[in-house]
Amino acid sequence: MAEQSNEQATTTITNRRLVLTGYGGLDKLQIENRPLKEPRQGEIRIKVENCGINFSDMMACQGLYRINPKPPCVMGYEVAGTVESHGIGVTQPPIGTRVMGYCNNFGGWSEFALVPCDLVFPMPENMSFEEGAALLVNYLTAYLLLFTFGNLREGNTVLCHMAAGGVGHAVAQLSKTVPNVTLYGTCSTSKHENALAAGYKQLIDYRKADYVKELLLLEPDGVNIVLDPLGGSDSKKCYRLTKPFGKHIVYGLANAITGEKRSVIRLAKTWMSNTTAGKDPLTLMNGNKMVGGVHLGIIMKDYYKDFAPKAIADIIRWYNEGIIKPKIDSVHALEDFADAFQRIHDRKNVGKVLFSLKQKSKSAIIQKETKAPIAGQTNQKDSDEKVVYQSKE
Repeated sequence: MAEQSNEQATTTITNRRLVLTGYGGLDKLQIENRPLKEPRQGEIRIKVENCGINFSDMMACQGLYRINPKPPCVMGYEVAGTVESHGIGVTQPPIGTRVMGYCNNFGGWSEFALVPCDLVFPMPENMSFEEGAALLVNYLTAYLLLFTFGNLREGNTVLCHMAAGGVGHAVAQLSKTVPNVTLYGTCSTSKHENALAAGYKQLIDYRKADYVKELLLLEPDGVNIVLDPLGGSDSKKCYRLTKPFGKHIVYGLANAITGEKRSVIRLAKTWMSNTTAGKDPLTLMNGNKMVGGVHLGIIMKDYYKDFAPKAIADIIRWYNEGIIKPKIDSVHALEDFADAFQRIHDRKNVGKVLFSLKQKSKSAIIQKETKAPIAGQTNQKDSDEKVVYQSKE
């Protein structure tokens, strides 16, 4: 019995994580178990229930994001779960509190996440873990776009591309806090019903119609605010659709991502065609409109104390008032990352795509039924690192 107790006492607690081993496609991602780290001073360790997947994660996996750690690393910005441990100097929120956390140095795609205590926020009682994991990136981005930079006012008109995605839904819901805002959006026809229900007045299928021509029929002078996550040649179109005194706000480069692997040719074309009138001072002056960019990752790393407290307070208040509610597209086991990523790559998601740290993998269920060993599994006694799954690609 004594020997058994000693063996249990020395057992290393591990942290299951989705690791990016190098830039590229899904074959560069794998599940690993590593020894659990203690929170450092000023940190909180969260036992993660759900974590979010964002388009910026796709860019980071292909080496197109400039602030992510070098591989091998764990991606993921946002988590929801319970406070499991405090670092030195931290006492709040109490152990066991249901929270959402923003990982400003990544690391969210894991069973346990270390998060700065200033970026851990108690969740409302009626908020699910899935909603908590879907809230921070999308709604903080939309808040920055509309209010901090866009200065959204009563009677304004707004164009939002990728209207049926997570940020698109957040933009629609946050716009309801300002009277008489008219929202236009672009997305595929199959997603129009969901986007209209979220609050868009008019939607244009960018695959079937010239959205510039269609929108100018509705708003001949353009709109007050254009939210541009596309980049490339679409940025020129967005500038064209911004009316005088308006704002063209860039917050993504989706046109550079066409699949799971990076295309150098596609990236070069996107970059070369990404020039706006902002490169020409005289044209910019004559246009009498503003061009700017928003990078939530940098703001939440370097400037969050100037922004996050009020933004989070407003967002949680609006959630409690029933004004906002995150739209969940799908929830995937961490081991099923290939399915989750492919859904985003193929532009099929309507709302947020999430990981669940408790949900069983489809592969695990199938293999359990057939009594076959799990592919890639090794004997944990042989190493402190265990690769449980790799991509099915």
